[in-house]
Amino acid sequence: MTIEKATPIQTMNTNELIKAFTAAFTSDNIENWKKLLAPEGEWKVMATGEVFHGLDKMVELANRSVAARKHSGELGIKPTNVFQNEEGTKLCWEYVHTGIVTENWPSTSSHKPTPGTKFTLPIMLICEIKDGKLTEVREYFDLLTLLEPDTPHHLYS
Repeated sequence: MTIEKATPIQTMNTNELIKAFTAAFTSDNIENWKKLLAPEGEWKVMATGEVFHGLDKMVELANRSVAARKHSGELGIKPTNVFQNEEGTKLCWEYVHTGIVTENWPSTSSHKPTPGTKFTLPIMLICEIKDGKLTEVREYFDLLTLLEPDTPHHLYS
């Protein structure tokens, strides 16, 4: 009887993961993006309190997001600051997302943006990394910037 050794699973190092995430996320390549997520991971949209747990729900979120806006020309997802901790277990991915709202905008808010409205939204992703996969993503943005794009909001002035 011959016993075969199991081939170890190759995982990406953090630098490879960041490059692959950036390529997939900035091109709306959901299939390549999906490969970077831990099957039991979760994506939290901090502005709304929504939590998408597990690969199927995170892919559902991505599909809804892509359907809700369109990009052309200079519009799209543009990273501005990307960095990791020394151990490679945390990733900060800051970007500006510009797009045009479509009729598939998923919000249940009464302040739903009108299809055709252009938006510019700074967003910050804080990610936990384990075994070369994103296990938790916390997405931060100002919800009022989307719901009332032409209205200035001030807290301290």
